[in-house]
Amino acid sequence: MLRNILETGGAESTTETTVRKSDRSLQKILWSLWTVAVVGTAIFNWYADAAAGRPFNLLGLIIYSALVGSIGLVVMTMIEMWFEPQRFID
Repeated sequence: MLRNILETGGAESTTETTVRKSDRSLQKILWSLWTVAVVGTAIFNWYADAAAGRPFNLLGLIIYSALVGSIGLVVMTMIEMWFEPQRFID
């Protein structure tokens, strides 16, 4: 009985593994771009304050980074839905 469970589980996991590998490559690219966008926004705002000689604006940095992060998550989801609609079907 245990042997039958292991044999059937192996066949299912092979199909899922091939599907998941293709999913991960798109997710890695999108998450990398999202991270670069959020960190780039933070660096840009910090540099703008430093170059202008203004004091460091932590609240503005948090607000701009959160805004870019939120918009980025929505855009990432839309891109994933466009390229891989099978992941969003129940």
